[in-house]
Amino acid sequence: MIAVVLIQSIYVLLTAIAFAFELVPWTREAFVKYGRTRSTRTAAAAAQGTVCAPGTATTLERFTAMTVPKNWFSQFYWTGAVVGSLVLLDAVLWIWRSCRFGAQDLTHTHTFAAAVQLESWIDRDPPETVPAAETSSRVLAAVVGLSMYCIHIAIRLKECVFDQPTTDARMHVGQYAVGMIFYIATPFAIVADAYCAHIWQPVSLWMVAAAAVLFAFASLHQWRCHRILFQLRRIKLQHGTDGSYALPSGDLFEYVSSPHYLCEILVYVSLWMATGFQAPTLLCVVIWTTVNLSITAHESQMWYRRTFGDILPQNRRMLLPFIW
Repeated sequence: MIAVVLIQSIYVLLTAIAFAFELVPWTREAFVKYGRTRSTRTAAAAAQGTVCAPGTATTLERFTAMTVPKNWFSQFYWTGAVVGSLVLLDAVLWIWRSCRFGAQDLTHTHTFAAAVQLESWIDRDPPETVPAAETSSRVLAAVVGLSMYCIHIAIRLKECVFDQPTTDARMHVGQYAVGMIFYIATPFAIVADAYCAHIWQPVSLWMVAAAAVLFAFASLHQWRCHRILFQLRRIKLQHGTDGSYALPSGDLFEYVSSPHYLCEILVYVSLWMATGFQAPTLLCVVIWTTVNLSITAHESQMWYRRTFGDILPQNRRMLLPFIW
């Protein structure tokens, strides 16, 4: 289906760009780093040091300096909350119609109606009709995953709006655009295969329960780790802008330097688990999240080493406890 291929292509493209930008020093400085790991002066110098035609470096420097406040992260979660809630409501209504009226074609879901009509027009075939029995085993599993996603977004939105201290940190406008694309596309990615997959085995109850347990574990520890970071930020603000950074400790920080990123990855793994690991589009989301946050965790680890040196515990890994 056109919509599924398009959504999968978005995550494949984002993953490829992330890898490419991380491998090139000046793009890593300019577009990958953000917050405390980003130095606008260093990024501009890296752009200026690239081999460019006369007059190009100035334009590149201007583009490199195009940043937005890191506080705008809350806009990601507002967007994800609105889009996720609408897609979830549409899926629930589709299940209700299927249970009441039997087989439904995909034009009865607003989520993919336009894409289905376009593909039907191209192939000269009527829209696919999905039996109600398949709906209960596919879309219902996706609804569980999408519900967990909406809970996750609600928690992150609450943290950004009410708990997280304000910061003067910046991120590149390209990162802001990527974030918006991610939080608009992800709700559709969660349900895409449920609507369009032709082979999907029923998801067992124990698999859904295991996904819920993993989701709860990741959410709880991410919330705890964020509280630790927020408290350190408040302490730094109390000492003014020149206050020194403190090394986080407690909870999963005893094992890795970026446990909140690890928990974020586990959240999306739990969404994929809720589908019985049968959703390739959601797998693309998991891969992108893992690659993106692994790169960010690597940059954070390098910053920790530069900032704290020997104070950083030698047994504290970057992202995976005892491994990496």
